[in-house]
Amino acid sequence: MPHDYPLHTPLEARCLCCGSLQPFTFTADSDQVVCVHCRSHLGPEKAERRDLAHIALWSAISEAQAIAASEAEALAAADAAAAARSIAELEATVADLSATVIGQFDAAPASGVREQLQSDLVRRAERATELANRRTDRIMAVLWRLGVLHSAASGGSTCTCGKSITACPEYRILSSEQQVLREWEAKNVALAAAGSRHALPPEHPAVTDAAGSAPAATSATRHSTRPSRQERSGRFDRR
Repeated sequence: MPHDYPLHTPLEARCLCCGSLQPFTFTADSDQVVCVHCRSHLGPEKAERRDLAHIALWSAISEAQAIAASEAEALAAADAAAAARSIAELEATVADLSATVIGQFDAAPASGVREQLQSDLVRRAERATELANRRTDRIMAVLWRLGVLHSAASGGSTCTCGKSITACPEYRILSSEQQVLREWEAKNVALAAAGSRHALPPEHPAVTDAAGSAPAATSATRHSTRPSRQERSGRFDRR
C-alpha cells in the first residue's frame, strides 16, 4: 500500500503495526510503514510474538515518557525556584532604592546608588520644571493673543471683536485673568529688553520694536565710528 510521506527525509510516522510514532526514512512510495521493531513479527503465524513485542515496546515508550515528564517537572521546579530567588533579589533592590528616593539616605547601604539617584532626581526635577514653564509660557502667549482680539478701551462698553463686553464670553474670561497676564507680560518684556530668552509672541510690540531698533542702532554705530571728512583730512595733514 503506497504512502504519502516525503522520500529521503528523516521523519516520525505512526507504525501501522504497533501504532507508535517511530523514526522513518522512506526511499520509495511502496515502502511499508512498519517500524524496525515490528518487521520481525509480520505475518499471521506470528500473532502471539507480535502481541508480546508490542506490549514490550509500549511499556518502554511509556517508561521513557514518564522519565522525560519527571525530568521536565524537576527542571521546571528548579527554574521556578531560580525565578523566585531573582524576584526576591529584585524586590529587595527596589525596596532599597525606594527607601533612598523617599529620603532615607542614612539607612541606604549603597552610597554610590544614593548619589546617583540624587543627581538623577535633581536633573529630572529641573527638566520637569523647565517643561512646565514652557507649557505655561505657551498658554500665556495664546491668552495674550486672545486679549488683543478681545479687549476694550478703559470705560468702553464694546469689545474689539464687535460685541458688547457683556455679550463677549472671551472678554469675560480674559478679564478674570488680567492681573496674571500683566505680570507674565511685564516679566517677559523685561527679559526681551535684556536680550534674554522670552516667551512673547513675535507680534508683541516689545518684540517688533526691538527688531526695528536693532538695524537703526547698528547703522548709528557704524556711522558714529566712521571718521568724518575733516578727521580724514586731519590725518593726512599730520602726515
